[in-house]
Amino acid sequence: MPLGLQRRPGLAVRGLGAASGEGRVRRIRRHVDQAFTRFLNGQTRCPERKKKGRSRESAIYVRTGFKWVEDPALPGTGLITLAKQSEPLRIRWSRALPAGVVPVRLSVTRDKAGRYFVAALVEERIAPLAAAFLPDTQEPKAVGLDLGLASLVTLDDGAKLNHPRLLKRYAEKLARLQRELHNKVRGSNNRNKVRQRIARLYTLISDVRKDMLDQFTTRLVRENQVLVVEDLSIVTLLRPSHGKGRRRKARLNEAILDAGWGELLRQLHYKCAWYGRTLVIVDRFFPSTRLCSACRSKGPKMDLSVRQWTCSPCGAVHDRDVNAAANLRGEGMRLYRRVIAGLPPNTPAPTVIRASELKGPLPTAC
Repeated sequence: MPLGLQRRPGLAVRGLGAASGEGRVRRIRRHVDQAFTRFLNGQTRCPERKKKGRSRESAIYVRTGFKWVEDPALPGTGLITLAKQSEPLRIRWSRALPAGVVPVRLSVTRDKAGRYFVAALVEERIAPLAAAFLPDTQEPKAVGLDLGLASLVTLDDGAKLNHPRLLKRYAEKLARLQRELHNKVRGSNNRNKVRQRIARLYTLISDVRKDMLDQFTTRLVRENQVLVVEDLSIVTLLRPSHGKGRRRKARLNEAILDAGWGELLRQLHYKCAWYGRTLVIVDRFFPSTRLCSACRSKGPKMDLSVRQWTCSPCGAVHDRDVNAAANLRGEGMRLYRRVIAGLPPNTPAPTVIRASELKGPLPTAC
C-alpha cells in the first residue's frame, strides 16, 4: 500500500540510511538468500550488487523499527516515526489503512524522479463481490478481451480501449532532453538536473499508463464474473531490431512495450483473486483471429494490416479484433464449464484457469 511522502531535507540520509539495528544483518542475509533461491529456481536473473544512482534506494523497517500512532479523527491514518528520527514523517496518504490495524512492516523507497514512498504491510481481508450473472439467468457474466496495438483492448461486445501511445506522445520532448543530457559534462550539476527531468517525465508516462489500466481492469472485474484473455508471450513477440526492416521492428517493439500488456494481465490476476472472479487464460495457439465466430470455420492466415475479413462459407464480415474477442469468450466459457463440472458441489470456482494446464486434447477448428 504505497503512501506518498512529502519531501523533507535530509530524509535521504536519516530515512533511507537509518535502517540499522539489531536485525539489519539478519534481514540482509534473508534478502540475499531469497534472491539466490529464486535465481537457482530459474525465476529471476542472477542477483547483482546495488549501485548508487542506478538502483532503487530502499529501506525496510520491521515492527521494532518504527512507531505508529493512529489518528482517532481519521481511522487508518496517523503518525509514523522511523528509527533514529525525532519527528514523524509528513505523509500524503493515498488511502487509509484498515482501521485499528497496526502495520507489520514498512518499506521506504525513493524512485528515480526523487519521490519518496512508504509501503505499509498490513493484514486485510477483502470481501468478494457479489456474483455477476446474466439477467434472469444463472449463467455467469463473461467478457472476452483481445489485446492489440490498433486498440489496446477490444471486448467481445465491440467496445474498445484506445491505445494512448504515451511514448509517441512525449517522444519529441524526450528526444530534446536526451540531447541536452548528451551535451552536459559528466558529473556536473547541470547534467544531474537534466537527468532528473528525464526521470520525472518517464515517471509521468508510467503513472498515466498504470492509472488508466487500473481504472479499466477494476471496471471489468466489477462488472463480470469470468474474464477471458489469451496466453501471450510478450518476450517472443519482440523482434531483434537489426537487419532488414530494423526500423519497422524497432517501432513495433516500442508499441508493444508502451501498451503495458504485462501490467494489465498482472492487475487482472490479483483483482480476480481479491474479488472472487475467474480469469480464464486460453492457449496461445488457439486460432482466435482466423476462426469465424458465426459458423466456426477456419479462415486463412492474415497479415496484421488486415483489420476486416469476410468468411467464405457463411459470408459474415468480421472486425478482426472483435471476432477474436468473441472467439476467446466462447472458448473461455467452454473451459470454465469443463472445470466447474469436475468440482465437488458448493465448491467455489478457481480464480485462474489455464488451458495449458488442463489435461486433454486442445480443440480444433472445423
